[in-house]
Amino acid sequence: MRLLLVLVLWLIPALAAAATWSVVESETWVEVDVSYRGSVVTMHFDTVKGNILFDERRPQTARASIVVGTRDVTTGFFIADNVVRSEDYLNVKTYPRIDFRLERLVRTSDSTADIFGQLRFWDVERPVTLKAKVFRYGPNPAAEERFDAGFTLTGEIDRTQFGHTTGLPQVAAVLPIRIHLLMRSDTPVD
Repeated sequence: MRLLLVLVLWLIPALAAAATWSVVESETWVEVDVSYRGSVVTMHFDTVKGNILFDERRPQTARASIVVGTRDVTTGFFIADNVVRSEDYLNVKTYPRIDFRLERLVRTSDSTADIFGQLRFWDVERPVTLKAKVFRYGPNPAAEERFDAGFTLTGEIDRTQFGHTTGLPQVAAVLPIRIHLLMRSDTPVD
């Protein structure tokens, strides 16, 4: 009993230090490059929502749930927009979202980390690894009572691992991904 009390008292400060961060939707987006017969079309996803549980002192305990909306994906080309939204590719009517769940963060330097999580799309969930680099960390310039943390995440997704083979080999299987993620906490971080 005494050991349990000591453990609980030891854990309380660690739990209290974690803060819930929200995705700043207006400043967060996802881009995916699709190679097609020697050209590259970039799909741009503006609808990104989610919450992150993050403790600056223990970043390895971070957890997140992020949702990317597929219905408003754009490429900058009207015809290509319709193709990538169609049943043959993203099938946005049936699959209006892509889900990412952060499972583990491994800090690799003061400004970089490896992100490990699960990506769910087309009713298939697969592990994904992303590289993160900090681009902002500190009080929000417009409201110093809020704290911002911004990251650029990069990696690749093999769409065949999700059961998607439409257009192969003319349309690449492995798709480079870039995420510009800005998150904000109303709780000041030490």
